[in-house]
Amino acid sequence: MKGQVTAEYLLLVAVGISLLGISLAALSTIKDAESTVYAREKARMIAGDVSSIASEICALGDGNSRVYSLESAGLECSGNTVSVSVGNETASSGVPGCEVECGGAHSGEISIRNSRGTVIIG
Repeated sequence: MKGQVTAEYLLLVAVGISLLGISLAALSTIKDAESTVYAREKARMIAGDVSSIASEICALGDGNSRVYSLESAGLECSGNTVSVSVGNETASSGVPGCEVECGGAHSGEISIRNSRGTVIIG
């Protein structure tokens, strides 16, 4: 009888430890997914902000500029499209009406200016 109680107790402890391990594995997966979604949304927001400011600068004409505060992101431009990379996630947005030049990793304040119809970001 005493041995049966000990065996049942050990079985309950093993089940509890197994459930705890499964919970920790699930939490790790959730944290990784949250990190990916956060980076994707941050890239999308930055791309939208930068392209919106660039469109405004394009419409205002030569010599206009704005400053945008950027935490940390990679910027690439092709034609009139701005691509923003945050972590492993990338988002793009267009700037109708003007060519856009940019490139490289940026952190802190960046200047967005119109130079003879070309929007220069950096």
